[in-house]
Amino acid sequence: MRRFLLWTLILALGLLGQTTLLPDLIPPPWRPDITRALVLWLALTGTPRGGPVLAFASGLALDLCSGAPLGFGAILRLTVYALARPFRGVFFDDHPILLVPFAALGAGADALAAGLLGRLVFLGPIPGEVLLGIAWRQALLDAFWVPAVFLCLELLSGSQDRRRGTV
Repeated sequence: MRRFLLWTLILALGLLGQTTLLPDLIPPPWRPDITRALVLWLALTGTPRGGPVLAFASGLALDLCSGAPLGFGAILRLTVYALARPFRGVFFDDHPILLVPFAALGAGADALAAGLLGRLVFLGPIPGEVLLGIAWRQALLDAFWVPAVFLCLELLSGSQDRRRGTV
């Protein structure tokens, strides 16, 4: 329960920063996506439990805060979760450096899902070159941003210590 409340608090603070503070400081293509980093944490560590529901909730909360079509961000977050979930425990426990390229793949999954869903949700399709440009910038950013988020969440939750049995 403590981990769930901590994750919910971090999500709320992340959404607040992502939708109010960061837009004034960082231009859109370079703005970190906090909810994507949190969903990757859920998928790769299993902390807290209930990952698919929390992934959907984080996307829905992002939709509500950003003005996106309701459910669009939720589906994007579920896509990232579904693609990352099979890798839980495969590398993060023993080889955390492999998180760097994997984190960049989250931006690619978002762009792919946005490209496919954009045709259904928006009046005009999102041009492929626009999605590709944003995906490349986000991938570069996430390669550095996501490991930093993981380190902070690790320090706050102590999930590695629990998995190793030292707590």
